[in-house]
Amino acid sequence: MTQDFEQQEIEILKKEQELYDAKKITDVLSDYVNYRKSNQAFAEAFKREHRTLQQSMFRMFLELIEDMASENYHTDGRNEDSKKMAKTLIKGFQMVKKQEYLNQGISEQRAEEYVSGEGAKPSRYLPFI
Repeated sequence: MTQDFEQQEIEILKKEQELYDAKKITDVLSDYVNYRKSNQAFAEAFKREHRTLQQSMFRMFLELIEDMASENYHTDGRNEDSKKMAKTLIKGFQMVKKQEYLNQGISEQRAEEYVSGEGAKPSRYLPFI
């Protein structure tokens, strides 16, 4: 019983540390965009990162877009266009994937099933390296 409690405590501490780290990263990005730094400079720095890390970071960006496109993402006048764009990007991705499936000879019904639901998220198409 004590070992289970200790394991749960370790998991809680890991989650707290992850949230703390995520908040620090978010704060740095918020400061970066708040002071009108160049987005191109960020892109250039990103391109210099290790290729595996680029893929992991891109997956994180895709997951953010997916979350923004969800019904659980709340907006007001300041960020409603971001949600609309996120929804458009997800819809466009699903349309392209559906056409790819159709081109492979997969039935319309099956292709539609593939591009709807949890498995149709762009981040799910990036392999872990």
